[in-house]
Amino acid sequence: MRTLYYLLIGVLLFYIDTAIGLVIPLHFGKIDIIFVPHLTLMYILIMTVYRGFGVSIVLAIFFGIVTDLYFGSIYGLYMFGYIILVVIVDKFFKVFYRDHTMLFSIVLLSTVILEIYVAAIYAVIGFIQFDFIDFILFRLIPTFIINFILLLILYPIIIKFTRKMQNAIDSKA
Repeated sequence: MRTLYYLLIGVLLFYIDTAIGLVIPLHFGKIDIIFVPHLTLMYILIMTVYRGFGVSIVLAIFFGIVTDLYFGSIYGLYMFGYIILVVIVDKFFKVFYRDHTMLFSIVLLSTVILEIYVAAIYAVIGFIQFDFIDFILFRLIPTFIINFILLLILYPIIIKFTRKMQNAIDSKA
């Protein structure tokens, strides 16, 4: 039953991602400022720490495929990005086990890494013209800002949810 809740929360966050992405694009003349929310990725990474690798890898595969089918031009791009980030967070976060400040920082850094990864793959294939300064100013910084704000809202809710969902079976004695 818990797995269904984790999946439903992820689906809800995926659609909130989509709605936010459609609502807040900014245009100043010929300049487009692009905000890319990554609520689903942030949720998966938080679940990596609080629920474990197995749950988060299944969520990463499922939501990676859904994101690829819904947004992507290259199938597998987001799925592999999500999986790689889950593996990295799982391997390296054990040093800072559940330290809220470090988890917050790593989740934000992971959203930046995903943006760079996606832009680099699209640039290598030739889908986009890549100008590094424009990418940083008009996509990476706004994406970092919107994800910082969204993580401030999402983080306490997910932490409260995971604590509520945890029961005696999940606890280590």
